[in-house]
Amino acid sequence: MNIEPSVIISIVSAIIAAVSATVAAISTTVAIRNFRREQLNQKIQAAKWQKEYFIDLVKWSDESMILLSEALHLCELDPQKCEKGKFFDTRHMLRIKLSAQIDKGRWFFPNIDTDRHGNHKVEAYRGYRQKVLDGLVSTYVSVTELNYHDGSENGEIRESIEKAKRQFTSEVQKILAPNSRNKEFEKLTKLVAEA
Repeated sequence: MNIEPSVIISIVSAIIAAVSATVAAISTTVAIRNFRREQLNQKIQAAKWQKEYFIDLVKWSDESMILLSEALHLCELDPQKCEKGKFFDTRHMLRIKLSAQIDKGRWFFPNIDTDRHGNHKVEAYRGYRQKVLDGLVSTYVSVTELNYHDGSENGEIRESIEKAKRQFTSEVQKILAPNSRNKEFEKLTKLVAEA
């Protein structure tokens, strides 16, 4: 049996084309898999960065919550039953801590609209304070108003501090969004398991 050279060339060409198509399909599959893996790696990196940010934010929020609770319970003390000057000193130290905590909060939540308001102020204080800091500021003002001689007037102030504490808690919860972060973590874990 004698096969013509043109038939042999056609068969070889068909085999080469089939091998080339197979190699191209495998390469495409590998490229798609690598692309998906790279996207997953980027999501994991973003989740790690977000986790580090949230660790610091949670620490600040926890410290703030302790100060808000201290302020709330300070209202319940009767200055006349405290050692002389103790209520005033406690109030003073709490004001210092609240003031510092407000400024630390500006590192996470810098003022907004800085180009339109407060241009006469130093840079960190230009613009408008973000809502999450309002509860701390309100508490600072309330603690300043506490009567350190007669506690009978401090009940109303306690109510304003409790309101500020609830406001702060709500704002922080919106930012930390624990429910959506848990869902995102579950989704990411599932993607890692599938990869």
